Amino acid sequence: MRSAAMIPAAALALLATACGSERAQAQALAQRVRAAGDGVVEMRYATRPGICGDGRRYFSIGRHSYYGEWNSSDGRDLRTCVPGARVRMRVAGGAVTDVRLTVGPRPTSTAASGERVTDLGEVASTEAASYFLGLAGSGQASHGAIPAAVVADSASVWPRLLAIATDSARASGSVRRDAMFWVSRFAAAKVSGHGEDIAAMEDDDRDDQDDSRDAAVFALSQLRGKQGVEPLLQIARTHKDPQVRQKAIFWLGQSGDARAALLFREILKG
Repeated sequence: MRSAAMIPAAALALLATACGSERAQAQALAQRVRAAGDGVVEMRYATRPGICGDGRRYFSIGRHSYYGEWNSSDGRDLRTCVPGARVRMRVAGGAVTDVRLTVGPRPTSTAASGERVTDLGEVASTEAASYFLGLAGSGQASHGAIPAAVVADSASVWPRLLAIATDSARASGSVRRDAMFWVSRFAAAKVSGHGEDIAAMEDDDRDDQDDSRDAAVFALSQLRGKQGVEPLLQIARTHKDPQVRQKAIFWLGQSGDARAALLFREILKG
């Protein structure tokens, strides 16, 4: 008979194997990028369910969150929402200097006249996520690399994002804030009962009381000297309404406060 202590050990071994495999895939992808030489390198991969875009200006996560240049009065944008990520990176001297993410259909023309482009084709989404998290952690084109990792299908990215968000030794303040923002989205999904599905969390219906609740939580987030952080932490931990908790988590994700990072770890590991 196997002892109960052997089961967690086996689970940890499987987890370590999976993580090691993802890191190995990311290293292989990094080698392909370096082998392409200087210029533009392009790749494509699957996006999380509920994430789509127009392939040019914006992408959406669920029904309520839009990123990029989206205009609510432009009906064409609303009708053109296609899944699938495309990333174009500029490489100089073996280092990635810029990462540009688009989601949606591939444009007919992707390169300017005379521009050298290496197309790596379709890559595994988990491989792409691990690669871009590695870029973000090393400080290479972190602002673009972080969302490129977040949108990748079937990838659990919050543990490494949380590490970046709390790495004051290597990550700049702006990069830590970017990482913290996305960690807060995963924490909000968790408290709303959607696991790591940030798109499903954004699809939750709002009720008529939302405006007043949102205003109250927002008012706490605007108090000077981070006086609102403690009450926001209390709301995020204990409020009976998951949507109110989500709002508190959202503003905590903007705070840059170390206490928020501890809360997000508590929620996501719970």
